[in-house]
Amino acid sequence: LAFSKSVYSFEVREDTAPAVVGRIERGQPLAYTVLVDDDGSGLFLLNPVSGEFTLTRALDYESEQHYILTVGSRSRAAQPARLRVYFNIIDVNDNPPIFSSDSYSAAVAEDASLGTCFLILNATDADSLNWTVAAGNEHGRFAVSHSGALCLQKELDRETMSLYILTIQVSDCGQPLSSRLTGTARVTILVKDVNDNAPSFKSTGMIHIPEDTPLHTEIMVVQAVDLDSGLNGHVLYELQNWSGSRFRINSTTGTVYLEEPLDRELVHVFKVRLTARDEGIPQLSTSMNLTVFVEDVNDNDPAFSRSLYNVTVSEDLPRGTSLLQVHAYDADAGPNGLLQYHLSQDSPFLLEAVGGVLSLKDKLDRERLPTHILTVFAVDQGVAKRSATAIVQITVTDINDCVPLISPPSVTLHVLENEDSPQIIHQVSAVDEDLGLNTLLLFFIDMGNEEDLFSLSPNGTLQMLQSLDREQRSQYTLHIIAVDSTPPLTGTGTIQIIVDDVNDNPPIFVENLITAVVREDIPTGSTFSMIHASDLDDG
Repeated sequence: LAFSKSVYSFEVREDTAPAVVGRIERGQPLAYTVLVDDDGSGLFLLNPVSGEFTLTRALDYESEQHYILTVGSRSRAAQPARLRVYFNIIDVNDNPPIFSSDSYSAAVAEDASLGTCFLILNATDADSLNWTVAAGNEHGRFAVSHSGALCLQKELDRETMSLYILTIQVSDCGQPLSSRLTGTARVTILVKDVNDNAPSFKSTGMIHIPEDTPLHTEIMVVQAVDLDSGLNGHVLYELQNWSGSRFRINSTTGTVYLEEPLDRELVHVFKVRLTARDEGIPQLSTSMNLTVFVEDVNDNDPAFSRSLYNVTVSEDLPRGTSLLQVHAYDADAGPNGLLQYHLSQDSPFLLEAVGGVLSLKDKLDRERLPTHILTVFAVDQGVAKRSATAIVQITVTDINDCVPLISPPSVTLHVLENEDSPQIIHQVSAVDEDLGLNTLLLFFIDMGNEEDLFSLSPNGTLQMLQSLDREQRSQYTLHIIAVDSTPPLTGTGTIQIIVDDVNDNPPIFVENLITAVVREDIPTGSTFSMIHASDLDDG
């Protein structure tokens, strides 16, 4: 006697209700019996006649996946026979995955290599599991392997995001998809800092400070930011002083102090090298150039290029003519070094406030004032104004602009007639207020000397050239002129010459013979005739 097959295999879903789940084929009437039952619990009941296996109670795939029975058969005429019967339990999705913990935490360095796995997730489910990151993984930086290991998929940057909170979902492999069961857990991932950021300066690269800033004054606070954390982000400051020890920096606060006096007129700009270092490993640093501009204060007086200016001008100089330009220098800058000029007193001159050009405002008169001494001021435009002075000496040269004045302009002379000649009878004088050659005068008789009785020398000496006869002419009027340089100007005067009488003429009767008739009885003292005589002399 033999079975048609030596091995039978049946598949049974774990959710199968008690029923016939398999049957042994038989060729002739047999009697069947289970010889060996590996679960020993009669889970599968064999009908000895029909050869059918009946499931007696519920199955559990998670407890047992396989059952093996040894079945024997026997008939009256044959020897007993044996076969193997396998029951394979088919899993049914009846157990949701359960995480070993509701939440996990992990730390991973921000420079971790891609593919690094840093956390093993545990979920209990006898079924197969699928792992996914359900939330918190917007940039796809993390993934869970088939074994439940949480691994890095994309590079991290702690400075961009230092904390991730993920929702991990695990699901079984039940079919259909709608029957799958899931479990979730929260994973908190702290990104550990590495020193991958150098400090970055936020401060401006230039400052302005007044040159009179007191020593040890705080002139600025340098600020640098390091995006790293801890010592990696702790910044220390250094200062490289290319100008000696003029500036100092507090290494912790970044405060910069002035340590030496400033003088903008000597150095108006300083270059300082600032370095910010973190305390990470390796140490990273950043440097910047700081330009310190020294602002001016009004601490310098103006100074003229010369303390005394001399200029010589002609007195006929036209109004508006420029005479000279004064110049002063102020070492300060801006309004503190911007100069304006002015004169200290009223004068015939005008001084440009900005250019310093001195020009003639009013007509000059050397005869009235031959020298002008001006005080010129240069004043800066600072708040507390500073000034300087210089002297301008203007010498006015003469032009022939004054008419000679004969002094006195009219004179009367008395001369005796019959005087010996020639003889000097007068010295003519004149005044000319001009200077030098313009005062050299020449004298001439203009009118009244038609008979050439007189002569006037160029130096003004008046001579009588011939003896005069009062009885012929008793007076003469001479018109004289005084002439100066070029262009010649003339002055006039008159000389009245009166000829005084000398008794040089005898009396002369009008009639040489006079006849008169007188009565004999005429009283004594009576006038009986007029006798006339004349004398050419005077007085």
